[in-house]
Amino acid sequence: MNKSGEQNRSVRNTKKHLKESLLALLQEKPVNEISVTELSELADVNRGTFYFHYTDVYDILYKTQDEFFREFEKILCSDEIDKINIYQYLLKVFTFLGDNHSMCRVFFSENNHMKFFNKIKLLVNDHLCSLWKYTDTHFDQTGMEMYNAFIVSGCAGIMKRWLDDGLKETPEEIAALVFSIISSILNTDLLKKLS
Repeated sequence: MNKSGEQNRSVRNTKKHLKESLLALLQEKPVNEISVTELSELADVNRGTFYFHYTDVYDILYKTQDEFFREFEKILCSDEIDKINIYQYLLKVFTFLGDNHSMCRVFFSENNHMKFFNKIKLLVNDHLCSLWKYTDTHFDQTGMEMYNAFIVSGCAGIMKRWLDDGLKETPEEIAALVFSIISSILNTDLLKKLS
């Protein structure tokens, strides 16, 4: 491998160690109590290296969250909207969240504000609003918005509970549970279209 490739791998490893160390510290205390020195020591990098990549602890926090949301949005938008299978869609979402459970648990914790949780709800809400446009439902526009808010909040609550409980169920089991809840509310014609 060339020198540039080695440097790129070294940078990726450094950033990975810093992010993992940040998540570890966030399990113990809020971000405003974490210092660059403490974070750098835990990641086993010097402060100069930290400042080469980030301006402060908030910068690494926001960049870590942004990276998560970019990946999450790819999952949400990964299928053609009119060909989506709702169970498979839910399975992809819960698999991604399960694969990133350490980050999710930290960002949903009591030490951190609800901005992260609300942003996930907003992303899912926007995607589902697009999905319903391609289906025949018994709701008018206001009813569909209310239904969507209900589904998104319920799914978010199940997701948080699942993460807080340590992923006792598999992503398949959680996706099946959410699918059964959604399908019990939807009419049969709509369910056939989304299955």
